[in-house]
Formats: sequence, C-alpha cells, structure tokens
Amino acid sequence: MPQQKRRPRTTPDFAAIEALTANLLATHGESGLRIEDLQRATGVSKSSLYGKYGGRDGLVAAGLMVLYERHYRETIGVIDEIVRTSQSRKEVMERFRQLTRYVADLRRTTERLHRAAVLSGTIARPELRAKVTLLHGEMMKDLARSLDLARVRGFARQNYSSRMLANFISALTFGRLIVAFDNDLPADELEQWTDATMVMLGALFFAD
Repeated sequence: MPQQKRRPRTTPDFAAIEALTANLLATHGESGLRIEDLQRATGVSKSSLYGKYGGRDGLVAAGLMVLYERHYRETIGVIDEIVRTSQSRKEVMERFRQLTRYVADLRRTTERLHRAAVLSGTIARPELRAKVTLLHGEMMKDLARSLDLARVRGFARQNYSSRMLANFISALTFGRLIVAFDNDLPADELEQWTDATMVMLGALFFAD
C-alpha cells in the first residue's frame, strides 16, 4: 500500500504575523492581545510563535516595533510630499502648520504610548535597543533628507544640521505625550501648541 506523502512544511510569514499583532495592539492594547486570536488568524501554532519570539513579551515587542515604524513613516512621508510639491515658502509653512496640528492632536496619544513602550522595552535588552537604534536612525536619515531638499528648494535656513532638526521635530512631537496627562488644559491648547511650534520652526528652520 503506497504511503501518503506528507505535505511540505510551510515557513510562517512572520512579517504578516507582526503586522497583525500590531493591528491587534492598536485596537485592543497589550492586555487585549490574545495569542489564540493570532493562531486562528494565521494558522501558526503557539509553539512556533514562542519559538520565534521567545514568548508573549517578545511577540508584543515585535508588534510594537511595527507600530513604532508605521507611525513615524506616516509623518515622514507627508513631510517629504510637502517639501517636494509645495511651490512657495508660504505654502510649505501653511502645510507644515496643518500637519503639526494633526500630529499634535491628543487623540493620537495611544500612538505615542506605543512608542514609549518600545523605548522603555529596551531597558536591559541590548538586542532590542540595537534594533530600535537602527530603525530610528534610518527614519531620521530619511527625514533629514527631506529637510535638506527644503534647503535646496530655498525654503529653509542653513543654520542647523538637518539631522539635528529631524530629531528635534521628532522629540517635539513625542513630547505631546506629557501634555496628555494634564487635565487642566485651556480650550484652545492645541492651537496654542501649533502656534508655538511654528514660531520655533520658523526661527530654527524656515528661511526669511
């Protein structure tokens, strides 16, 4: 009697698993992430997931890394489009203002909390720290490249390095996390923050 051929093993698509984990974390938070949901959606066993990520914490860290990059890439992509397609300094500044207001909205606090979780997760974890450092460095390089283009197009000053400004903009945006925990904000706080940000960017970056 002929033996049945075993079906060849397929390698799990870990990139898809990490993207799905990121989506579940964004929707339900870490406490709402269920490994069983991932298993049902992907068909990958718990042993395979834990073999790859070392446990639930490793899987969560991988998902948070996806969110970390996703949120940054969204903003960096918009900045690049603004710099490439604007026709005047006035247009660049107005579109930067709109972007600043959008990014600074406190309804995006969860995104910043995800970033904070990634950064805090690097404590005593040198391998994760190395991954985050590499990823952040790549994203700041991309943002600095867009800022360099703004200079080439005559929209920006030459005073400060683009890499420094890229990190400054990133830190300014991330700093909104602190504001989210102040429950006595003025009604127009977002407008005030946007105005103050544009004053700083005008002094540091935009050409006269």
